[in-house]
Amino acid sequence: MIRKLFTNQFQFNINRNLFINFQSISNNQYSGVTINKRNYCNHGFSNNNNTLTEQQSNIRVRYAPSPTGSLHLGGLRTALFNYLFAKKNNGTFILRIEDTDQSRLVQGSAKNLEDCLNWAGVSYDEGPNKPGECGPYTQSQRLPIYKEYAQKLVDSGHAYHCFCSSERLNSSRINLKNKHSMSLYDRHCLKLTKEEVDEKLKNNESHTIRLKIPSEKVTKFYDLVKGKVQFQNQLIDDQVLMKSDGFPTYHLASVVDDHLMGISHVIRGEEWLNSAPKHIILYEAFGWKPPQMCHVPLLLNSDKSKLSKRQGDVSVDAYIAKGYLPQALVNFVSLLGWTPPTNNTNTNSNNSNTTQQQPSEILLMKDLIDKFSLEDLNKSGSVVNLDRLDWINVQHIRMLMDGQIDKEMLEQVYNDLLKYPNQEILDQKLVNDKEYLEKTMQCVKERVHLVQDFLLLILPFYFRSINYTTDDAKKMKLKVWKNDSYENMQKLIEVFENLQEFSSSNIYNIILKQSDNNTTVSNQLMSNLRYLLLGTPVGGGIPVSISILGKESTIQRLKRGLELNK
Repeated sequence: MIRKLFTNQFQFNINRNLFINFQSISNNQYSGVTINKRNYCNHGFSNNNNTLTEQQSNIRVRYAPSPTGSLHLGGLRTALFNYLFAKKNNGTFILRIEDTDQSRLVQGSAKNLEDCLNWAGVSYDEGPNKPGECGPYTQSQRLPIYKEYAQKLVDSGHAYHCFCSSERLNSSRINLKNKHSMSLYDRHCLKLTKEEVDEKLKNNESHTIRLKIPSEKVTKFYDLVKGKVQFQNQLIDDQVLMKSDGFPTYHLASVVDDHLMGISHVIRGEEWLNSAPKHIILYEAFGWKPPQMCHVPLLLNSDKSKLSKRQGDVSVDAYIAKGYLPQALVNFVSLLGWTPPTNNTNTNSNNSNTTQQQPSEILLMKDLIDKFSLEDLNKSGSVVNLDRLDWINVQHIRMLMDGQIDKEMLEQVYNDLLKYPNQEILDQKLVNDKEYLEKTMQCVKERVHLVQDFLLLILPFYFRSINYTTDDAKKMKLKVWKNDSYENMQKLIEVFENLQEFSSSNIYNIILKQSDNNTTVSNQLMSNLRYLLLGTPVGGGIPVSISILGKESTIQRLKRGLELNK
């Protein structure tokens, strides 16, 4: 069901140019030119006015980035929302590369976009490397199509040639600014006669093609997030559709491609709301039914300023490099502007014999697809809280360790262990023991925020001997080693030597007994054991750590540690 319409009327200014009025509006008939649509793709819409809703049977959505840099969080969110909506409704998710602004292209950017989407599990059904009947899916390969449709607009009177030089345009803008008027094109070239235009074209004069905005009208449309929207056309510039270099602008290319590719819903960031009236006007000029619009709220910094793609922590590459799980970043991004249906817990498991109750915010891709709805998109901006991302990542790591450890994560940590530069100080027999690796990872999992954290935490289990000369070890000794520590450790060695079953529960009971069930004393014993056995203040529980090391290794380490700490 589409969101309920706003009942309150209010007006605000966007970019100091366009006034938008959210209010009840009547259905308006689209009148446009008659075009014999070339059969590029059989998904193009007919010229009727039926409202597209979330329940439309033929759902086709697209993510259409410009290859001008790395994929950022906002781009990943847009792609994800389109992907989830398509999968939820058995629709089609398309990747389209919008590279018409050749001056801003970054080499390798398109590949980076695809690589990041694949890493995140947001795979497209049609696109550059998955051709469909609506291709090609890179706009620079579709130039004849845009030229044809731009000419149709000229022929029908909805667009015109503009021969104004950049100098004249700049001069006009300055004059308008001095008069405190809006910087709109003065339609100088609209006054040219057909004969004058033909003569200029014959002489190959540099020109663009501009959309002729019906300035006396009001452009109205329904947005699934914003509600009913209207723009005053007199405040909209005659947008350039075809540039002098023969490339289309975003507006023409986007509308033509969305129509020919049969896009049913345009789901994109709120920053594109200003473009929506220009696109609706283009649809009307062509006589096409527009897709349903859905502008999702902005991503914000903690100070509520707009999140910029120029900030270092915005690119998906940065999060990949830091070691965040793809499912965690996807989960985090999904909650930026979308609120899932309320559930107390979410049961997830990667082992058929075990289950783990997870908070309702912790969602795998299959859960997101099942729960996602455009109705649940928020209207206000979303603050990007990286502490929340860290928490979500921890929850996903623990999910992967519920029961048997996820194989991919196990292999990643194993490879990290193999790449450790000082292999000579590690016990190679243990390094190649995957079962031992699983035990160490389970032991320290409560201390892990990123998968790459495992290596530092498990390394002490692999050392041939503990180095007590490191800064951490020295600081730890000053903090935990007391006058009675040496004697207490000697007593524990004697007890451990006589212990038959070297289990964590037995070890724990021995420590309690040794401390006479005094919590302060038992904590002191634990700290001394951690110092002698592992040489680091941070790690898993001591009873479990000792059981993993085993009886022989534990006693050897304790004796050597006491010898070096007399």
